[in-house]
Amino acid sequence: YNCLIHFFKRVSETHSPSDTPIISVAMMTEESCKFSCIPEGVKSCANCINYTWGQPADQSKILQCAKCKFISYCSKECQQEHWVKVHKHHCKYLAEKRVMPHSRHDPANCTGCKEQLETGQVEMANPDNPVLGCPLANYCVPVVFRLDFSEGGKTYAPLPFSLGEMTGQFLTKAEHTVCLMMRLLSKMQMAKHSAWTINAEASDDMYKKLNALRHFIWNTYTFANPGHILDIRIAATSIPVQLIFLATIIDEKLSGVQFSDQTVCRPWDTFKLLLIFLVEFSMEPPRKDAECVGLPRLSKVVQERRLSSVQFNKVWSEVLDTMPDQLVPYTTLVKIVSGGLLSQACAGCSKDITVADLQYYVLSNPTEARAPFYLFSLISASFCGNPKCYEKVNGENANKPLSLIYTKISDKSSGCRCDSCGLPNISEGRRCSRCLTKVYCGVQCRDEDWEKVHQLVCKEGEVERKRKGGQRERKKVGKDQFERTVDYMKEMGLDFD
Repeated sequence: YNCLIHFFKRVSETHSPSDTPIISVAMMTEESCKFSCIPEGVKSCANCINYTWGQPADQSKILQCAKCKFISYCSKECQQEHWVKVHKHHCKYLAEKRVMPHSRHDPANCTGCKEQLETGQVEMANPDNPVLGCPLANYCVPVVFRLDFSEGGKTYAPLPFSLGEMTGQFLTKAEHTVCLMMRLLSKMQMAKHSAWTINAEASDDMYKKLNALRHFIWNTYTFANPGHILDIRIAATSIPVQLIFLATIIDEKLSGVQFSDQTVCRPWDTFKLLLIFLVEFSMEPPRKDAECVGLPRLSKVVQERRLSSVQFNKVWSEVLDTMPDQLVPYTTLVKIVSGGLLSQACAGCSKDITVADLQYYVLSNPTEARAPFYLFSLISASFCGNPKCYEKVNGENANKPLSLIYTKISDKSSGCRCDSCGLPNISEGRRCSRCLTKVYCGVQCRDEDWEKVHQLVCKEGEVERKRKGGQRERKKVGKDQFERTVDYMKEMGLDFD
């Protein structure tokens, strides 16, 4: 998290908008390959990726699913396990033997398209009209791309799950957020909003990156185990930080012309709030890991203002539920993020205030705010607008940023991650004594996984690359991961000290 933010700040000082790569649909396979850390042309077993096992040296052992020719496996055991946990829900649709209901964009039955048609182009261009358009009518092609890009098989396939635009239900909050952001950009383009027109190139780049991000999420659905592991895979992408870079360019230009959005819904500020949810989501898996393992003793201030995993997801869900198809007054979103009350006390001087805006550690400078605001981040608090109040409170937390604490705990416990629920347990982790390839956080997860599929694939003499060491070795895996993170952060100019 801090590495990405620091990188963003460094490149924003030295790069121009034209330096930012444009990610189009045609480049989607290249982007997916990069994000999944699979070299182009290398065949990869989807199940081995799920459990962080190394890929077999002999690529001839990796074979495609005979039915869909889309997902590949290194062995019968991997195929069986992935079938039960993920692939059986997708295979027939990837093979195009059947069409998943609501997986194709149908303008006649798409709520966004119908609302846009009923509203009309003239009224859609009205900045005060809350109706959002549908992004699928423009760039976004609902398909998934292969996990690896070796020769043979299909390059892409129809979605094996329903589209949120057609059903109103999204598989993850991240995907729902990306969809809303694309609809907001479409709306601002139609309305010729200053945030779009002031730098149309950067705005168009943002749309294309959101398109790439949505395809990345769709691709991840096809191989990642549901739950915490899925969150880890989705949160791994750096696209939100690239979006922060572009949004900052637009903000600087808007500031240069002293732009002030006087509309009720403030679409650009709403867009930035949704972007912050995506950026903060990159810290969600480490935060959840750290809360599971146990946090160290924190100062009273941090304990009171720390945003827990449950609180973050609750606020995120409430924001998404509030604007399923239309914009809402920006003050409504401010109230939700502020905990349901606009009347608060300043964290610095205890003065009673009425929160008027939102600020973030990235994408804005809280010291420049003059109106009362709510700082939304890992540590959240309200401020009166006096820079001294913010600097006083921020100084108390500066010595040990919470993100570094989360990262340290998450990294050090990564070797003890449960292969069923995905959460770590460094004290009571149990390894399967027969195959030695799985670790469980406790008896419940072990027994549930055994009943579900492990009894079908568990065998003695499993290949070395899949075996997991004893408790001491697993802790060393976490320690090594943490040391790699420290080395990387030092390269970026950051330190854990």
